[in-house]
Amino acid sequence: MADIEPTTDDQRLLQKFRDGELGPSESTAFAARLAAEPTLRAGLQELEELTRGFAADRARTFTPPAGFTASVLAEVRQLPNRLELRQIEVSGVALTLCRRLLLAAAILFGIGLCWHAGLFPNDRSDKLEAAPADELQQEIDRLDAIARTLDK
Repeated sequence: MADIEPTTDDQRLLQKFRDGELGPSESTAFAARLAAEPTLRAGLQELEELTRGFAADRARTFTPPAGFTASVLAEVRQLPNRLELRQIEVSGVALTLCRRLLLAAAILFGIGLCWHAGLFPNDRSDKLEAAPADELQQEIDRLDAIARTLDK
């Protein structure tokens, strides 16, 4: 057979065969395929090398430097506790609320100053009155004249 990469299904079968998860008849059939197909044998060999590499790496252990645990615990003890964190949160919310209230008060104060300075007109009447009839007729005549010039 030609040397081609094992398929995904073959790779799964190799893993199950290596881990002993195949039934007796499946295991026998796959062993026969292994004997007949060099690509599968190479795949099994690669899988076993990979497994040995993981096992060798797992055997090495990490040893922290001296005083590592004590220094971590000392850093943790310097962090604020839950009560302090809650107080910080409450004071932050209160500060935000105060800022918003002060901003609203400043806006209202500014509007009041503008009102008293006369920047807003006070002489509004509550009634809507039309212009005198002769002024309305003059405006209608003017608009009609403009319309006639547009039609030409």
